[in-house]
Amino acid sequence: MKQYKLITRIFVITFIAGACFNLLREFQSKAKDAKKEIEARSLVLPEAAQFSPKSGTPPHSKAYSTSAQTDNDWIGLAIVTTDITPEIRGYAGPIKMMVGTDRKGSITKIHVISHSETPSYVFDLDTFLDQFRLRGVKDSFVLGKDIDGISRATISSEAMTRAVEKSIKLAGHQVLGLETSGLALEEKPLPIEQIVIPLILFGIAVLGVVSRSTIIRWTAMIGGLLYFGIIKSTMVSVVQIANICLLKFPSFHQSPLWYMLIGLTLLTTPLWGMVFCGSLCPFAAVQELLYNIVHRKERWPKRILSEGIDQRSRYAKYGVLLTAVIVSVLLSNASAANIEPFLTLFTLNATKLGWALLLLTLLAAIFHFRFWCKHLCPVGGCLGLIARMSLFKIQLGDNCVNCDACEKICPTRAITMNEQKLPVIDYPECILCGKCVQRCPKDTLTIRRASKR
Repeated sequence: MKQYKLITRIFVITFIAGACFNLLREFQSKAKDAKKEIEARSLVLPEAAQFSPKSGTPPHSKAYSTSAQTDNDWIGLAIVTTDITPEIRGYAGPIKMMVGTDRKGSITKIHVISHSETPSYVFDLDTFLDQFRLRGVKDSFVLGKDIDGISRATISSEAMTRAVEKSIKLAGHQVLGLETSGLALEEKPLPIEQIVIPLILFGIAVLGVVSRSTIIRWTAMIGGLLYFGIIKSTMVSVVQIANICLLKFPSFHQSPLWYMLIGLTLLTTPLWGMVFCGSLCPFAAVQELLYNIVHRKERWPKRILSEGIDQRSRYAKYGVLLTAVIVSVLLSNASAANIEPFLTLFTLNATKLGWALLLLTLLAAIFHFRFWCKHLCPVGGCLGLIARMSLFKIQLGDNCVNCDACEKICPTRAITMNEQKLPVIDYPECILCGKCVQRCPKDTLTIRRASKR
């Protein structure tokens, strides 16, 4: 138990220090951002010989074909989307883009100055942004109709599309004096299903834990696999943890699913423990399905690693968690934490190294129950530290007969027998599958409010 206290303290100190360091660096990086903006102007309007300082409403720089900077030499505008539409954010925060337009309000080129989106989702930005070239202030910018979105990156695609459209139409109307269509851009309705479906799935998962029902638990797992994995390609990720440390958040209106996932996970974990990991994580569901298909006839979980190696190696996930957060803070970009094979499996986009990691992980999961979850998952490590202090836990009653059935049946080896032949539960490793409670011959293992005993 002492090692968990030490790991928790190290993580909390690292997290807070990283957030403070990032705030200080953000304050100091404004001068660098100004330099990037100056360089980006020439990329979106390469024929310009000189630019005026950024000024006006909305903020803009005028591009001139000569250094004389006369009205005859004025060829277009360079605008930064975050200056005009700071409220529009991507999945991981603002997406800062430089947009060049000619005097007729047509887009010449768009250059992304900075963003915090995950590369596995926005891997082909140039092709996506090329669609905007020559579109003007009177054109329609409807994602999925006029503009093809980036596959599996709807929130990022939507944010960039809306930011570009609103920016050029406001600049075209107020600076160029042009008539625009759809200037009063209507806010899209809140995607209610991204609120309702997670609530239902988490409700089913908690019910499965409390009722100790395998059928209800698997209902939640299949639902999580279908909705979070296949349909939305999202889950609680170490990239999200790193973005929270970097204080980068999406807009709630654009991405309520982000807030529901994080919020419900942070609500259920301190109450019942590893609800998300045990019953909702889509990648965990894939691993558990693979293992159960291969070992469906076995009465007890198959033990590949010795108990000593198994117990020591699972501390690796805390090292992965700390490393991902530290590197993300040092690089000021949570994309550095993009190491989870989940993204490769459900987005089908990765480097050769990413594909190799996925294949090795799935191969290991066939022989070792939830291999990634137990030994390498940084999210499991983070949530496990919280679960250790959960309000309701599986606890031992007074009529234990020392049969060690719970230790044998536990698929994650979260239960070990002490010197008195009584089961001791390692709560950060318990996924609340309920097998130990179901197997107990005296019903002495039950989920109830945690006590000091």
